[in-house]
Amino acid sequence: MTEDKHLLKLLHSGDVDALRAIYEKYKDDLLTVAVSLLSDVHTAQDCLQDVFVGFAANSKKLNVRRNLKGYLLSCIVNRARDQLRENKASPMQQLADSDCTGSQAGPVEQLIDSERRAMVFGAMAKLPCEQREIIALHLQGGMTFRQIARLQGESINTAQSRYRYGIEKLRGFLKKEHENET
Repeated sequence: MTEDKHLLKLLHSGDVDALRAIYEKYKDDLLTVAVSLLSDVHTAQDCLQDVFVGFAANSKKLNVRRNLKGYLLSCIVNRARDQLRENKASPMQQLADSDCTGSQAGPVEQLIDSERRAMVFGAMAKLPCEQREIIALHLQGGMTFRQIARLQGESINTAQSRYRYGIEKLRGFLKKEHENET
């Protein structure tokens, strides 16, 4: 039995430690995807908490058969979509200096990482939502194009095309940003 199946079995039986273990195992990946989609650390953290509150509340009814991480990623994407619809605006650009992954680097490394992260997330925020979502799910969520296509209700070719176009645009935005700095 895989670790996820074992944790789900414990969760179904009411084990609170199993929920905590699932949260600890996947929170960083889910938060990174949410930040990429929303470009706002605080809103992404709220989405993460909403997803886990719903997950805990419905844990006895859940029937996750395949991939727990994929299930949680689809939940975070859906919650981020809801958040974007509620705000009726493009993603906010409030990335500031928050470290969403909890790294333990020194101050200089943290500053460099923070600046790079802000630059990449700022460029990601300029992408159309569909492209931003595919890039975040593939690169940060580790999902395959087939899984992403299923989640979005699109063909695998559409998912791959959106990814390719999004990466090209992202490179262009980052190149332009780099040229403006020099």
